[in-house]
Amino acid sequence: MEKTSQKGKDNNTINRRSFIKKSTAMGLGVYATAGMGPWFIKDALSSSGNLNLYTWPDYSKPEVIKAFEKSTGIKVKLTNYASNQECMNKLRAARAKGFDIAQPSLTEIALHMDFELYQAMDESKIPNLKNLEPSFYESSKEQGGVIGGKRIGLPYDWGTEAITFNTDKLNYKYGELSYGTMWEPEFNQKVTCRPHSVFIGAGLYLDAIGQVPSNRMYDTYKDETKMRKVYDEILKFLISKKKNIKMFWNNAQDHQLAFLQNGCVIGQTWDGPILTMKKEGKPVTYMAPKEGAMTWVDSMSIVKNAENLEQAYAFINWAYTAEAGAIMAKSTGYNSPVIGVDKLLDEKTKQGFKDAYPGNALENLWWYPNEPTWFVPARTEYRDKFQAA
Repeated sequence: MEKTSQKGKDNNTINRRSFIKKSTAMGLGVYATAGMGPWFIKDALSSSGNLNLYTWPDYSKPEVIKAFEKSTGIKVKLTNYASNQECMNKLRAARAKGFDIAQPSLTEIALHMDFELYQAMDESKIPNLKNLEPSFYESSKEQGGVIGGKRIGLPYDWGTEAITFNTDKLNYKYGELSYGTMWEPEFNQKVTCRPHSVFIGAGLYLDAIGQVPSNRMYDTYKDETKMRKVYDEILKFLISKKKNIKMFWNNAQDHQLAFLQNGCVIGQTWDGPILTMKKEGKPVTYMAPKEGAMTWVDSMSIVKNAENLEQAYAFINWAYTAEAGAIMAKSTGYNSPVIGVDKLLDEKTKQGFKDAYPGNALENLWWYPNEPTWFVPARTEYRDKFQAA
C-alpha cells in the first residue's frame, strides 16, 4: 500500500472541506433534492433474492434493514464485525466467500486489497450514483475507494470520534473543550475511550500544546520511525493518566453501558451512538473539541467472490436514495453523503448535528489518512502496552 503523501493529504482535505463548507448552512452533509429513481436493478429478484451483508452493528439497525427488504423484496442475512481488522481477518479466513457487501472504512480498503478481498465495481450498474454528493465521490478516490485505477469502494456514510459528556454534571462551550479535558484530575475513574484511537486524540492535544509535535498526527502515518517516536511519548502520557479511565469501549453498544450504567461522565467516543442516545432524551451530548473531530468515511464494497452480485448492486442503488440516507441518518446518528437527505430529517437529528459541530468545527475536522501496511501492527503494539500498563 502506498503511503499518503503530504500533497495527497492536502488535496483530500481541500476536496472534503469544499463539501463541508456547503454543508454548514443546512445542518447535514447534503443540500439538494434527489428523485426516487429505480431502487434496484430489474433482475435483482430473478436470482436468489438474498443479500449477505457484512457490516458494523450500528449499521444493521432494524429500520435500515426492513426498509431495504420492503423496497426491494431482497432478504438480508446479517453478520457483524467490531473493527476494520476483524472485517479483514474474517474475509481472509473465508477466502472472500460467503458475503456480498462489506463496509470497511475507505482508508482501510487498500490494506484489505493486499489480500484481494473485494472486486472492481461496474458503475454502469449504479444509476443512483448520480445522487452521491460529487465531492464525496471525488475525494473517495484518493481515500482508498480506487485501487489500481479500479473503483473498489464507494462512500456509505461519514462520522467522527470526539468528546461526549454528561449534561447533568458538565457543561462546556465549543472552543474550551479539548481532548485533554478528560485527563484532568477531577475525572478520576470517570472516563471512557477506545484503547487504540485514544492515541490520536491524546496526540492531537499534545501537538496543540506543543508538548509532542506531530503535524496534527499526520507525520505518524509517514514512516514507522516517526510514528514510534511520537507514540512513545503519547504512551507515557496516557499511562500517567490511566487512573482516569473507568472503561474502555470497543463497539457502539459499549457507549450506552459507559454513560448509563458504569458511571462515566466524559470520554472520547463515536458520534452515532451518543447522538442517538441524546435524541432519546438521555443526559449526554457530543461535541467536537478545539483540536478537531476525528473523521472517517465508511464504504460499500463488493466482496470478491460474492454469490449475489445483482443484489449487492441493488443495495448500493438503494443506499444512494435520499429516503434510504435519511433512514440511516435518523436511526444511527451518522451522516449520509447522499444529496437531499437533509430535507427528510427530523428536527432532533438536525439539532444534534448542529450541537456536535458548532462554530468552525466542520472546517477544523481531522480526517483519517490511509494506513500503511506497517501501521496497524505497530499501533496494536502500543494499544496492548497501554492496556497492560
